Amino acid sequence: MADFSLKHVVTVHYTGSFDDGEVFDTTRGRTPLTYVEGNHEVVPGFEAAVLSMEPGDTKKVHLEPKEAYGERTAALLYYMPTIQIPNYEDLVPGEMIYLMNAEGYQQLARVVKVEDDGDTIFDFNHPMAGCALNFELELISREPYVPEASQEGDEQHA
Repeated sequence: MADFSLKHVVTVHYTGSFDDGEVFDTTRGRTPLTYVEGNHEVVPGFEAAVLSMEPGDTKKVHLEPKEAYGERTAALLYYMPTIQIPNYEDLVPGEMIYLMNAEGYQQLARVVKVEDDGDTIFDFNHPMAGCALNFELELISREPYVPEASQEGDEQHA
C-alpha cells in the first residue's frame, strides 16, 4: 500500500543570531541540518519559514519568542533550600547543570542564585526562552520521508 505522507526530510544551512547580531549557531562550514517536517525537531517559526521554500532558495526570517523557544515562564523557576543540596558550594550562578525531575529523567537547568543561608534557584526555561531569533536560511533539499519500518522490506501478504 502506498504511503501518501506529506512529511519530507529537509536539509538546510542556517545561521542563527540574536537581535544584537551575536551569532548563536551556524551550519556554515559544517554539515547542514537535516530534520523531518512535522516531527517538532526545530522551533515552529523555523519550520514554517522553510515550508514555503524550494531547494536553492535563501531567506532571512525574524522570529518572536512565541515562534521560537517561547516566553520565559516563572513556573519553571525552582527554589530549593541550599542546605539540602550536597556540595552546594560547587554551584556557580549562570552554570548549566542536569537535575533529576520527579519522573526520574534528567533536565537541563541554569543555576540562578545560591544563598548559603537561604534558597538556591534553578531555572528550567530554555536558555533562549524570551529571545527573538533571526535566521538566514538556505534550503538544500526536500525529499519524501520514508519511515524506517517501510524501508526494511515491503512484503505483501495474501
